Amino acid sequence: MSLMNYTQLFRGPLFVSAYPGWVFEEVFKLQNITAEPTTSEITIADPTRIGLPPLDSVTSTSEINLTGEAVSFSPRAAAIAMYGSVTQVPSGTVTGEEHPAFIDRAIMLANIPLEVTAVTSEDGATTYTRNVDYAVGPFGIRILPGGPLATAIAAESPVPGELPSLPILVDYSYPTVDVIKPFTTGQRFYRVMTGQTNEGGNGERRRIQCFYCKIALNGGIPLNQGAEFGVIPVQIKLLADPNIMDEGEAAMWQWEVQNTAVA
Repeated sequence: MSLMNYTQLFRGPLFVSAYPGWVFEEVFKLQNITAEPTTSEITIADPTRIGLPPLDSVTSTSEINLTGEAVSFSPRAAAIAMYGSVTQVPSGTVTGEEHPAFIDRAIMLANIPLEVTAVTSEDGATTYTRNVDYAVGPFGIRILPGGPLATAIAAESPVPGELPSLPILVDYSYPTVDVIKPFTTGQRFYRVMTGQTNEGGNGERRRIQCFYCKIALNGGIPLNQGAEFGVIPVQIKLLADPNIMDEGEAAMWQWEVQNTAVA
């Protein structure tokens, strides 16, 4: 019989379910996942011997920390990792949203603009031109210097100490958005499960179940990427499932590994 090769190159999706359910969804894609146990050792010395060598000791594992990098990070994942909520707000249109316009300043519209159909003066008599009077971005609109709108703003007499401005009206449509509100809830618990295939070794399949977990950020979130894709550091803390109390039963996680030597 040939020697089995147990090299490690496992890949596969990771799924999350709200505890105590078993309905799993893939909320992020993690790479470079590692697991490290947190252990403590209780030791009693032998008082009858010089130097007090150990008489007995017990090593216990209180938790297991899984860390990885999310290369795909959904709004649902953000809400989970930041102890918050996510709510879907449907798309719509807005007519005549009023804002004061300042030269070379950004205006945050009430919604993310999908298409700006018109920017007019307060009385609706003057229609301003995109990329001449204003520019559009996910933030809202920005008043450009040098255009007719900027000229009209500059002709205003502002209150001393304030910038000159003019009221404008904005018509636009906005997309459906997922609104994430972080850090609005206390701790929550989840189940985590992954099914993997070893690209090396014996091509064996593996499934790992984590019964009782807390999910959180494990570092900073990249907000404005440079030349590389951003990855989000994630920590999954495995604790003992309070509902698993039988002696000899794994309460934190369980591994199932295909034995390719047996049919």
